Amino acid sequence: MEIGPIAEVVFDLSYTRDKMWARVYPPEREQTSEDWSCAFAIDEPISVRRTIFGVSSVQALMLALKTMSAYLYGSDLYKRGELGIYGRFGGSLSIPAPKEMLDIAPYPF
Repeated sequence: MEIGPIAEVVFDLSYTRDKMWARVYPPEREQTSEDWSCAFAIDEPISVRRTIFGVSSVQALMLALKTMSAYLYGSDLYKRGELGIYGRFGGSLSIPAPKEMLDIAPYPF
C-alpha cells in the first residue's frame, strides 16, 4: 500500500489551464540500514520522482524539499516565466529556493 503525500502544492502553467502538482511523501526508515528516505514527485511537464536519503527523518525531509525546490526553480518552465502560483509567473513559487539558485529565484532555504 502506497502512503499518500504529507504535503502538496499546485502550480499554474502560463500556456494552459492545466495545473502541475508537486508532492512530498513521508520519510521512511530504510530496512537495510539506519538511514531514512523521503520521496517527492512533480507532475508533467517536469515529470520527476526522486527518493532522497538522510541520517534522520528530518534530514531526509529537508533534503527532499531542497531537491524538489531545485527542480522547480531550475526548470526551463520557470526560467521562461511559464511556471507560477496564484496566477503570478516567474517569481516566488511559495517555497524557498536553494541558496545556489538565488540569482534566478527568491527566498533562500
